[in-house]
Amino acid sequence: MKRLDVLRFSLGFLWLWSGVQPALTAADVSLDLLGRTGIATEWQAAAFYTSSALDVFFGILCFTKFRNYRFLWLAQFAVVLGYSVIVACRLPEMWLHPFAPLVKNVPILAALWVLGSRHERADVPAAQ
Repeated sequence: MKRLDVLRFSLGFLWLWSGVQPALTAADVSLDLLGRTGIATEWQAAAFYTSSALDVFFGILCFTKFRNYRFLWLAQFAVVLGYSVIVACRLPEMWLHPFAPLVKNVPILAALWVLGSRHERADVPAAQ
């Protein structure tokens, strides 16, 4: 296994876990957080399950021989950045949370940036 495969698979695990775990064990907490970000009650479930499905989709793609990894890494970067900006602006107390959910996104963004920038063309394999 190549070094970048380890990074790709670890990101895949992270995306899968972040998509499945809240839906199975923490839907009420997740819906409450979405409400606190300003999402209207009638849209919270749709936003929650859509974001969970997107996370699972990203996770699955990390474990496949996806043809356009550059697009995948940059799409993941955009989603993590988007999630982070929303949480930072609407739930600023998360900066001080003891488990550092926002701070952990900094190295994730760095890893996604490096992976995305390694590809000059879309058909270059992720792990070299």
